[in-house]
Amino acid sequence: MALWQKVENGTVVDTSASATSSSKEKTNNNLDKEDFLNLLVAQMKYQDPLQPQSNTEYVSQLATFTQVEATENMAHTAESLEAGGLIGKTVIMRPTNSVTGETSDVVGVVDYMMKEGSNIYLAINGSLYNLDDLYTVADSEYMDAVVIADDFESTIAQMPDADHVSLADEETFKQIRKQYDSLTDYQKEFIANNSKDSLDKFLAAETALNALIALRDLIANGGGSSEDQTDGSEVTEEGGTEAETPTE
Repeated sequence: MALWQKVENGTVVDTSASATSSSKEKTNNNLDKEDFLNLLVAQMKYQDPLQPQSNTEYVSQLATFTQVEATENMAHTAESLEAGGLIGKTVIMRPTNSVTGETSDVVGVVDYMMKEGSNIYLAINGSLYNLDDLYTVADSEYMDAVVIADDFESTIAQMPDADHVSLADEETFKQIRKQYDSLTDYQKEFIANNSKDSLDKFLAAETALNALIALRDLIANGGGSSEDQTDGSEVTEEGGTEAETPTE
């Protein structure tokens, strides 16, 4: 037991390993073996002496208690095996701040596992996190998608938006489109879900650029002459139209 405890705003701060992550909390709807045993003892203590329960009923309750204990031990063993199997793997933890109630994601490789009482902790990046805070195991496909999405966001951040794109950006946008089309369906879906703003910016700018390219090609192919226009207008060099002067 520590002789000194940190105090903030008149409240003792828990600095034990369990404080680094949210611990298992028992709700009113979940009873463990200790609760069951306490209920059994209380029932025996406060029973009606004139109408005591039979030995058969006590044996039945004891058997139920033994079953509850065995189930709980089995679940704890399964958790230990699960934690041991995570060592060396990349995981995403989602702990909850005990003060603000906000959650945050922590990504890292599990170095080792540790048991403290009924809690199991995973050591990640030098800190301990409760096994209950495990969000998902990040396989290699997931990690590749994260890196690709980050690169995509960085690239699009340097590109002009739909209102400022020009023909000078044609080759760059072609390269981005080529790289995007080469991605797997999983990687594309990951970008759509996690980098939506960057993807929307790219698609909008690409659409505007394609319109400029189409207009340029139309002019280059002679589509801008008045003889090819059916509405009595001609395409100017700037891409607009100019109505012909009617003859008398």
